[in-house]
Amino acid sequence: MQHLFIQTEAMLYKFRKSIPTDCKTAKSIDRNDSWDRVATFAKDDGFLELAEQLEESKYQLLEQTH
Repeated sequence: MQHLFIQTEAMLYKFRKSIPTDCKTAKSIDRNDSWDRVATFAKDDGFLELAEQLEESKYQLLEQTH
């Protein structure tokens, strides 16, 4: 479980470095928003793959904890 969390956070960090500072997704990541909130902004900004990855990670973590 912890491994998936760390992988997802690392993916977010790497992705953040590749996008413009002024987009909503970047600002959301910089604020350390929840994965759900980042995914919402990612969809708005057209980063659909990122949004899907965040949603998948969230569901995997939920499954592992129940």
